[in-house]
Amino acid sequence: MKKLAIMSDLHIDSNQFGSEEIKTLLKIFKEQEVSHLHIAGDISNHLERETRPFLNQLGQDLNITYNLGNHDMLGLDEEWIQEENFKCIDFSNRTLLAFHGWYDYSFSEESQDTILRRRNLWFDRRLTRKGSDQNIVDREIQQLEEQLKMLDTKRLIVAMHFVPHSKFTMWHEKYAPFNAFLGSQAYHSLFVRYGVADVVFGHAHRSYGTMEIEGVRYHSRPLGYIREWDLTIDFVNQHPHLNPTRTWHLSKRYNLIKHLPEFHIYKKEKLKSELLNSMTFFDID
Repeated sequence: MKKLAIMSDLHIDSNQFGSEEIKTLLKIFKEQEVSHLHIAGDISNHLERETRPFLNQLGQDLNITYNLGNHDMLGLDEEWIQEENFKCIDFSNRTLLAFHGWYDYSFSEESQDTILRRRNLWFDRRLTRKGSDQNIVDREIQQLEEQLKMLDTKRLIVAMHFVPHSKFTMWHEKYAPFNAFLGSQAYHSLFVRYGVADVVFGHAHRSYGTMEIEGVRYHSRPLGYIREWDLTIDFVNQHPHLNPTRTWHLSKRYNLIKHLPEFHIYKKEKLKSELLNSMTFFDID
């Protein structure tokens, strides 16, 4: 039986994806009998320069679709962003609906003035979007509902980039202020109202696996940055002498080992498992 694989947050430029990563991905897809790959945003910061060649390489062996994350939107105008939005792909037994999503600060209890000041430090200050963040979500919700009205939601798989439920936000006080930019609870309310079966998302770089909330199965397995990968954390933990200050700062831990030949050997050994654990599979034939 053929499968659909969904991934998110590959960040192929930051993670320096090369021939080894592509070869490993293709090997996994072949072993898992994947005929269609969908990437739910944050492929790279450069859609034309980085993402297109990467997708063209993978596309020689399987069908590929994607929706945009905030990093993919860098350098794009609103018209281009909307052209890539709300794609519907029919399979023999399921339908995939893919859209970007956005955030409306509903995951934050801070004042809007505080949130807007912090947004000036956020990656998205570099983007060109039309309307306020709340206006963008309102448009997304309207378009999403129009789609859901026309689809059999019991056989529907939704792929989006941004976070659709507060359950998947950051709890640590250091990172909680950025919950404002993760997504919106409005998506979940709509999924529940229309009885959506499965939703795959990313953005927050934290894997929750599969979790059911009010009848909606959520799947969260973002790949994220290499400093966040299990294999990187495991390598540092297995070699404590390389981390003499015992820092838990992920960037500092990665910088300690990133040039070590033994780390690159370990990465090559564990890469397949890391990539496989970042995929969600659905039978589509």
